Amino acid sequence: MLLLTAGCGDDAPEAKDNPYAAEFRIARERATSDFEKKVLADSDITKAEFDEAVQRYVRCAKDRGVDITPIPVGGYYNYETVKTDNAEAVIAECRAGTIAVLEPLYVDRLMNPQKRDIFELQVECLKKSGVVPADYTVQQLKADKENQFAGAPFSPDDAKFSACMANPNLG
Repeated sequence: MLLLTAGCGDDAPEAKDNPYAAEFRIARERATSDFEKKVLADSDITKAEFDEAVQRYVRCAKDRGVDITPIPVGGYYNYETVKTDNAEAVIAECRAGTIAVLEPLYVDRLMNPQKRDIFELQVECLKKSGVVPADYTVQQLKADKENQFAGAPFSPDDAKFSACMANPNLG
């Protein structure tokens, strides 16, 4: 999750009802490439823009001899990387200017467009998906998570559970 505080003095358009307005201002301040600045200029990150950022990241790494495979999960990606001696350095270098600033903000907005408590959203999704009983609470999820789901009323390997954890907005 991207937790940031509000910046000031910015010319970019901000909708008064955008719960991520402060995060966009700070992301624009942290942007290191023209690509990122262009994407963030309208205080929105579309799926096409995000996918282009991922493609740029993957291409950058490949050009430096590191293979990265984006694995779709919940509307965003996890990454599988072939480890090499220089993989970590290449990954850090290639994240900058491509996904470093955009991805956390894109994923946060995708998973939680109204910026609600993420645990509440996950519990709602788990209930809606039939993974947990109707009386299951946020406190129970937090406790189950702290205990690595040992003794939870569901299997953490359940595909519905995984889907709700990956993106409760899609469940």
